[in-house]
Parts: sequence; C-alpha cells; structure tokens
Amino acid sequence: MKILIVTTRVPYPPYKGDKLKIFNIVKHLAKRNSVKVLCLNRNRSELKNLGGIRSLGAEIEAIQHPIWLSAMNAMLGIFSNKPIQVLLYKSNRLASRLAKIVKNDPPDVVYFHFIRAAQYIESVPLDKSSRRRNGIVRVLDFTDAVSLYLSRFVETERNPAKRLIVQIEKDRIADYEPIAEKFDTCFICSPVDRDYLLHRRINVNFRILPNGVDLEMFKQSENSVDNNRIIFTGNMPYFPNEDAAIYFAKTIFPLVLESVPSAKLYLVGGKPTAKIRRLASENIVVTGFVKNISAEYQKSAVAIAPMRFGAGTLNKVIEPIVLGIPIVATSIAVRGLPDAAQKVVHMADDPGEFAAVVVNVLKNRNARMSCDELKEIRAVMSWEKIVGEFENDLRDVLQTAK
Repeated sequence: MKILIVTTRVPYPPYKGDKLKIFNIVKHLAKRNSVKVLCLNRNRSELKNLGGIRSLGAEIEAIQHPIWLSAMNAMLGIFSNKPIQVLLYKSNRLASRLAKIVKNDPPDVVYFHFIRAAQYIESVPLDKSSRRRNGIVRVLDFTDAVSLYLSRFVETERNPAKRLIVQIEKDRIADYEPIAEKFDTCFICSPVDRDYLLHRRINVNFRILPNGVDLEMFKQSENSVDNNRIIFTGNMPYFPNEDAAIYFAKTIFPLVLESVPSAKLYLVGGKPTAKIRRLASENIVVTGFVKNISAEYQKSAVAIAPMRFGAGTLNKVIEPIVLGIPIVATSIAVRGLPDAAQKVVHMADDPGEFAAVVVNVLKNRNARMSCDELKEIRAVMSWEKIVGEFENDLRDVLQTAK
C-alpha cells in the first residue's frame, strides 16, 4: 500500500505520546509499504529531526507553522465555534500541499492523526460522479475521545475561570467530533472511548488501535531496585499529568510516608511546570526529561497512575507493565487496557486505599508479576503486533472501498 500520514507535529524524537505513536506506526508500516509523512514544524531547529523518520525507510515533508501563527489563528477564531486545539494547527500551506500530493501522486490511504488533523480532509476531495474519493481511502485516528477527557477535566477543576475555559473547549470539541462521519473509517484507542462516542450518536465504523510498547526499548535488565522508590511519569505540562502528580504528592503521598518514612517519589517527565517544581523536597525528586525512561522504571519498586481525568490508553501504565513493574492506578487510568493488562494492575480510587496499596507493594518484595503473566502481556502490547493488525485493517478498508 501507498500510505500518506498527515500529522500536526514532527514525530521525532519519539518521547511524547503522539510522537511515539506515529514513530512506531511508521517504523512498522514502512517495512512492507510505501509511507510518506506530511506534518507541521514549529521552527527550523525541528528540521534536523526529519532524518529520524527517513532512517525508518519513509519519506517525510514538513510545512513550517510558527508559534505566532498558531496564536494568531486562535485569537482570530476565539469567537468562532471551532475548538482552539483545531485552530492552533490550521495551516493553509499544509492543506494546499496535501491537495497537490493527492492530485499528482495519489496514495491508497490518507491517515489523519488526531482530531486536530481532521480539518484537512477537504484536501482529499470526494469524486461525486462515483461517490468515491478518487480511489483514496480516508481514515481518522481519534486516539482518544477528547470530549470525554475534557468532561472529566471540568468535573475535577476547582478554579472557576479555568473550568469555564475548559467547558467552552469541551462544548466546541463535542460539536466538532461528528466530522468523523466524513471519513471511511475511524480508529480509537479503547472500547471505552469508542462506546462513549457511539453513545453520542456519532455514526462511524470505529476500529480499535491501542497504544503499544517498543519491546526492543523496554527490555528487562539487571538494574538494582530501590525498594523505597515510587515513580510517576508523563509529559508534565499536560493537564491530567500535572493534576495527578500534585494530587498524589499532596493528598496520597503523606499517607504513604506515615507507614514508609523512607519512601521517595520520583516525578519523571519533560518540562515540569512551576507547580510541579515546587513539589521538590527531601522525599520528592523532580527529574525533568530523561532519555532512558525504561531504566527509570526498572530502578523503581512501584509505578503509579493516580489519574483523576483523562481518556485513552496511557503510556505511563503500559510501559511499566511490560517491564513487570508493579503499578497502582485509578480506575480511569486502566479502562482502556486489554484484559491481560488490567488483571495485573493494582486498582484504587480512594486516596487512603491508594496509599495502602502503594505501601503494601513497597513492603512486599515479591509483588512483581510472574514470568507467564509478563510473557502474555508483552505479546499483546507489542507495537509490532498492534501495527500489523492496523495494517490488516487498512487493507480491509481499502478492499471494501473498491
């Protein structure tokens, strides 16, 4: 197949969730298909990262979209009904370039990554005479149900001004999500997110495309484990991560320290916000960005995902799982996981219960999962397996469209 991927960021280096997903999709699709990535870049310094995608055997083309242009789009559209996160990535140059590629070198499939890229569907026009899209299949990867995540955000946020802003964006996203009906099929990361959108009467043939793990990167090693070490990972400016880190540090961690005074909490992730940095203390370490996240997990006795809102399948949950690291998580954090993974997660929602489970894991040196459990989970959550199934889905959609 000839596959064109439209995404709004340069998917390299693969350190954040959206970049990590596209990187791994390209990595495995390019083994058997012709793959081209069309994306936006914020500044010229990002252009040096294009080689990381080309090294996978794929083409990549970046359209410059500076921050000032995103800001201007957002300001001009503030009184429109378009979501801000869509306006931020509005690029007439990308739309024009996509239309030109489709006309001069048509792919079999155009894969639009994230709802913010859905706005470019009009650059792949419908052939009205045949009711087909010039033989091109158009697919949208929602990844998460964004309106679901924002709904949970509104329920949790206590600041009235911020809650109002989030409510407005949630309403705009909810009104925008039916754009999915323009596509031949849509992908979503979990049945929970799919069922939520279907309940909203978005009439789409949803297929599941979960997040996975690069098993080559996440190999078990002989790193010594610090039996007092608790780890929380994530891109810290992302609101659900910032909220979860602060919630655990201020509400749950003091309860853990009552039973395990030597416990240390490591907050690991790029660009920690001022609120996160202020948490640093004798028992709380804010590391900032780390290159080898696998090593950080394997030095830890337990990983945590105390999420109070969000959606989708979380890397902070699936990455420690494939390494056999015990993980304690709220029910929201695990809803999108495969059954094999859910059954090995220690789940707790009440702060006291969450703290008690963390303490139990810290004191129990045999808390790690069995070899058989780990083998099953690694097989299910491999990016190679997941992208292989995704490739079969694309072939199926393409065949149905003929």
